[in-house]
Amino acid sequence: MLTQMKQRLLNTFILIVFVCLVANCKRQAAPSGTIFSFNLKEMDTKDSIATSAASKIFDEDVLNVIVKEGKNQLVITDGSELINWQKAKYLVCDLYHENNYSAIVYIDFYKKTAASEQGSVVQQGGQAIEGEKEKPRISPKIGILPGVKTRMIFPLSYLDGQHFFMGRFPPQLKGVVSGRRLELSDIGKVALRIEPVMSPDYLTKIEIAGVYLLDTVPVPLEKLSQPIVDKFGQWTMKNWEGKTQSESDLKNNLQSLESLARKAALPDDWSSYGGWKQKKFKATGFFRTQNDGKRWWFVDPEGCAFLSAGIDCIRDKAEGLVTGQEDMFAWLPPQNDSLFSKAYSSRRGEFLQVDFVQSNLMRAYGVNWRAKWEQITTGLLKQWRVNTIANWSDIDFARKAKLPYVLNMSRFPTTKVLLYRDFPDVFSDEYAKNAIEFAKQLEKVKNDRYLIGYFLSNEPEWGFGDNNLAFEMFATNNVSATKQKMSDWLKNKYNGGIASFNNAWKQNIKDFSEIKSLVMKESLSGECWNDCKEFSGIMVDQYVKQVCDEVKKVDGNHLNLGMRYAAITSELCYRAGNYFDVFSINGYSFPGPPETAEIARRSGKPVLIGEYHFGSIDKGLPATGIQAAQNQQDRGEAYRYYLEQGFSRPELIGIHYFQWMDQPVFGRYDGENYNIGFLDICMHPYKELIDQAKLSHELMYKIATGEEKAFNKIIRKVPQIFY
Repeated sequence: MLTQMKQRLLNTFILIVFVCLVANCKRQAAPSGTIFSFNLKEMDTKDSIATSAASKIFDEDVLNVIVKEGKNQLVITDGSELINWQKAKYLVCDLYHENNYSAIVYIDFYKKTAASEQGSVVQQGGQAIEGEKEKPRISPKIGILPGVKTRMIFPLSYLDGQHFFMGRFPPQLKGVVSGRRLELSDIGKVALRIEPVMSPDYLTKIEIAGVYLLDTVPVPLEKLSQPIVDKFGQWTMKNWEGKTQSESDLKNNLQSLESLARKAALPDDWSSYGGWKQKKFKATGFFRTQNDGKRWWFVDPEGCAFLSAGIDCIRDKAEGLVTGQEDMFAWLPPQNDSLFSKAYSSRRGEFLQVDFVQSNLMRAYGVNWRAKWEQITTGLLKQWRVNTIANWSDIDFARKAKLPYVLNMSRFPTTKVLLYRDFPDVFSDEYAKNAIEFAKQLEKVKNDRYLIGYFLSNEPEWGFGDNNLAFEMFATNNVSATKQKMSDWLKNKYNGGIASFNNAWKQNIKDFSEIKSLVMKESLSGECWNDCKEFSGIMVDQYVKQVCDEVKKVDGNHLNLGMRYAAITSELCYRAGNYFDVFSINGYSFPGPPETAEIARRSGKPVLIGEYHFGSIDKGLPATGIQAAQNQQDRGEAYRYYLEQGFSRPELIGIHYFQWMDQPVFGRYDGENYNIGFLDICMHPYKELIDQAKLSHELMYKIATGEEKAFNKIIRKVPQIFY
């Protein structure tokens, strides 16, 4: 009897141990280096969009999140927990989803609010901002591929606000960080915000298996059991009309493009540069601008009125990242092959990239692939009435094709000390010297008649947001010539003496020379904030003028096309336009171009749109890019509306589409994988888009003069899927 009882107790103990082991298997095993694990069960009880559930993908229970319109934020901590953020280096989230599009995960960090401050408003530059405490202070944003278990990694170092673009941790996609800097000690509430969200087709579902803080970079999750990229570089998880199924499909398509290219020519009423013969001005032998009293124009070297209808990234490549995600590919070009090895490249000597555009051309044409690509591409540009080879394109090809092109200058002058993000120490001798060196790259193109002009830079990081550059300069103790210049400027402004300055800035320094050593995390007064705003303008003036003076010394023939701002985010962008010949912005707006009349009014210059696009998820890629359409037909109509409405404005003289080829499904170097091309990765053209674009290009001169009305149909708005 005693033996039976002992046996029963032993069996019961074994059962309890087994149940505990099973239960432990159902818990997410924390990665090595974890210093804190967030409680998924508590998130379940806090939010109606999240419920605990079993997972077929992870070997443990997960949090199953299904977003709703108006409710897509999951709080992982409300700020009341005792978390040693200063000990951590990474916030990590293990997740998975099977939507037919990429998911977007924001990490919203809120600034801690002391109990005594509850119900009050936040002060910024001495100004009260109602409701500010309800907004995130800084919000990283990361793209996540469908069908791939992803260990999403966010380095907490990015909370310093000094970088807009994140480094990449495959297989996660692109990451950007927007907002103002936040000290680790000031972190309060933290939440995951999941997009896209729109009924009924975009109510994103996602599984979360664990959220952690780590003090070291975690190892990746296990490799994929099935590849998601086929031998042509296409997504295996989806089929669509026009997908390349075989090498014969690939070759037949390229042969049809060859045939089209051979018979291509520009319209009879266009000049050899793509200008309009029906409207003539004085010819100077180079491109210039002119206002005829009704509108602005480019004028081509023959004196014909010219509107620039261009496409960016016209080149024989669409490379994407291999390193860290080798398991994605069903096939990779053999690296030891004398031909296919050329489809590989290195990104800054650190990451291996592969190019399926090139490897597909190599399959079809062998060693003659580059010449065939040039022949096809030159013909297609003429056939589709594209009169400008726009930014980021292959300049050697552009010059050989004898079509107008623009040049993106490289290596904009910088300095060892950066004042905020990529903004250099503009009053230093180093900056002046580097501006001279920068200008020298124009020597080789200064006499090229096909060159319209040059962009100084693209989307400077300091221009993302309405940033107070001078105030941000005081966030660090870096010594700089610009801080010294501001110290002298403040001494002149507060000529009543140091007491006057201390009273205004709420400081307690003995001499103006100490200003250059000040370190400020928050503005203590409105006067401080406003003085820094004013001096920020002086900084930008020096930043632009120094460079513009030097490039004009080297090349007086071509147009200075400006800096291609991502958007007009502050007064600082406007004032820089005083030094350009043409004011360029990238215009990812819906349904037409962003506001440009105010730019022309304030700068006195014509305007060029350097980038815009519309993408869809209906054919082979899981992300739309920055503006979206529900299908390829809508992409075409959106293109037509944007371009024709744009050229009906008197100040717009150039509109350039981003880009020629689709991006790779597995992500380019930074993780973008958008359906934004005129052609896919196998050079299969998107006919619906191209037919509409060609029509717009043929009509654009008559639309600009009012002889034809601009297309006026607006497509249905769908969620933008981009990162």
